[in-house]
Amino acid sequence: MIQKNLPVIALMASLLLEGCALNSMLKKAQQQKLTIEPSPLELHGDSVKFNFSAELPPKMLKKGKAYTLNFHYKYSDQKLPVGQLKFNYLDFPEQKTQAPKMNKVFAFAYKSSTMDKGDLTLQGSASNQNDKAKSSPEINYAKGLVLTSQLIQDDYITVLANHGYNPEPEFFPVTVNFYFDQGSADLKVKGFTEEKKGKKKSGKGKKEVKKPANQMALDAYIASKNATRTVTITGMHSPEGREVKNTMLSDLRAKAIEKYYRAMMKRLNYGKKADSIEFVTKSLVQNWVPMKDTLALDTNLTADEKASVMAVLNGPGTYVEQEKELEKLPCFPKLLFKIYPKLRLGQTEILTLKPKKTNAQISLLAKTISEGGKPTDTLSDKELSYAATLTPILAEKEAIYQAATKKNDSWQAHNNLGAVRLEMAKKASGDQRMALVEKAITNLEIARARMETPEVYANLSTAYLLKGNREKIDECSAKCQSLSGNSEAKRIVNSNKGIIDARRGNYVSALNMFNNGLEEPNTLFNKGLTLILKKQYAAGYATLEELAATGSKNAMVFYVQAIAAARQNKESEMAAKLKKAVSLNPDLKSKAVNDLEFLNFYSKPAFTGAIQ
Repeated sequence: MIQKNLPVIALMASLLLEGCALNSMLKKAQQQKLTIEPSPLELHGDSVKFNFSAELPPKMLKKGKAYTLNFHYKYSDQKLPVGQLKFNYLDFPEQKTQAPKMNKVFAFAYKSSTMDKGDLTLQGSASNQNDKAKSSPEINYAKGLVLTSQLIQDDYITVLANHGYNPEPEFFPVTVNFYFDQGSADLKVKGFTEEKKGKKKSGKGKKEVKKPANQMALDAYIASKNATRTVTITGMHSPEGREVKNTMLSDLRAKAIEKYYRAMMKRLNYGKKADSIEFVTKSLVQNWVPMKDTLALDTNLTADEKASVMAVLNGPGTYVEQEKELEKLPCFPKLLFKIYPKLRLGQTEILTLKPKKTNAQISLLAKTISEGGKPTDTLSDKELSYAATLTPILAEKEAIYQAATKKNDSWQAHNNLGAVRLEMAKKASGDQRMALVEKAITNLEIARARMETPEVYANLSTAYLLKGNREKIDECSAKCQSLSGNSEAKRIVNSNKGIIDARRGNYVSALNMFNNGLEEPNTLFNKGLTLILKKQYAAGYATLEELAATGSKNAMVFYVQAIAAARQNKESEMAAKLKKAVSLNPDLKSKAVNDLEFLNFYSKPAFTGAIQ
């Protein structure tokens, strides 16, 4: 009877011994050294990662046994397996003298806001080769989650294509040339001398003499009384020998034209308006530039003849000596009769004000066009696009740009219509917002088909930011990088790419994008926050301080500074910045008391005083 029971007794003894060994391991495990980083757990990108290190006491592991640390994340009514750290006896042959150590990075996906509040649990387990195990009690080892990475702020910036219209006063030159006889400064105009002297002749038997075209042009201009800023008159001379001796000839020619111009203004009763016109007379003496310019346009001389003339003009000697050399050239008769007469002139350049519609006129016409009351060609393309900038009402802008797309179907018109619809989407919500975004994308895709430009990609990236489509923003960024053009548009794309990279937890790329992004408050805020998420606390704090120094009313600027101070255990700075944030936005009180960033300060007077 006893012999038959020996195997059973042996088995029970073995189980008792194994149970004792497992219990011994669990008891010894109480001396284990465990570390976790970070604690509390933090959300970065779409996952929660932490680094866990464990060191077991020497001689804890028993032959044929294993010790396992099991992790779960408990939240709401859920329990998510996270992973385990397993110490096998055979893996640590020196464990009797050297403490077994292991380190591992764990991660689990962030699926919804229900996971925001939870605990990382830890449970030790000792087991044998037959998978029999004994476990220690499960404990809450670390809290979760720190959600500071979710404070990255969207910034839906749009950019308009340049309308090309200049609303400022513009002056353009009107040039009239008067030609003089050789060696003369007498102005050859019809009717000037007689009328100047007040003489009137009988029209009986008199032929009407037609005025020269240049005189008629100048007379007509003066008679129109256009707003004129300056009249610049340059007197010149041809290089004949006797003209060289008369160094005053060029100046006299300029003054003769000025005299004629002033007389005409007096006759036309300019009055005080004449006083606002500045006359500038210049003389060009012994200068070959006019002749070189005239020669270049001439068709009478052959190429060889022109080359021989240029050789003299670019050669040695004074102006007079070079003029004598020209007289020796076989082509000199052509110079004398075809070129020189064109150099005996007074060149009159009038800087006159370009006629423009007033802003009120442009606005009214654009509104009428957009409503179908006038044809689209009532305004030029530039005027119509400019008109959209004169109204603050988005619906009116939209109507004007719609008219512009019908007028010219240009990439600029479609881009600007898309940009305005994005501005409208920013003010809308829900289905209406998404409908406007889709309309904008349609316009922007048409614009892109017309021409790929930084402006189009900037607006597309903003549209996809509104939709939350990260992959499309990546595409816009890659395309825009390859284009030249509007630097402001490229900065918009960089800022948008920085936002999604920061949300992915790719902080190095995000910082690069922000550094090359917009120089405006939202980008500066996101840059400062990203530096803090990257654990560059001092740099992040300083970046946000730049923004605070501008008088920013964004409470989150100071709230994130409080986080940076808390992470560095700077209690007084934390309290001061948190107090400022709460003063700007009282809703941050409830956020702060639930924010694990301030876990170590919950019970401290500095914290409670800051949120009162």
